[in-house]
Amino acid sequence: MRRSQVKPSKSALDKMLGEASWLLSHAEALADYGRKEEAAVELARAASCEEQVACWFDAAGREQEAVLHRVSAASCYEQLGQYARAVTLLRAALSAPLPNEYRRRVEQQIARCLARAHKELRRASPKASRKQAVAVG
Repeated sequence: MRRSQVKPSKSALDKMLGEASWLLSHAEALADYGRKEEAAVELARAASCEEQVACWFDAAGREQEAVLHRVSAASCYEQLGQYARAVTLLRAALSAPLPNEYRRRVEQQIARCLARAHKELRRASPKASRKQAVAVG
């Protein structure tokens, strides 16, 4: 009797890695074609996949790989203007031992995201103050 030729099924992690990679590529292609809204949707989906992959790598004791996927998710959130989420992921990435040059790049990314978040906060604050003044007056 012949043995059946059955392909081994991909693990959930492998599938999620493939999906994240595809979503990142697709978002980039959409952006290249000027389809910014669709690109943002795909980028948000990619960020979510990358976060989940990072968690699974952590659970498997593969901390260095988790770091890479956290930084990837943070980069997606940074592109989407979600700086607080990016900072949270980058700080988590820094909790692991990292090569000096990579650590320096992650620290620069945190600084950039914090600066942009601060700028957004300053922009939003005068508007909020004016709304409160109008409501009171």
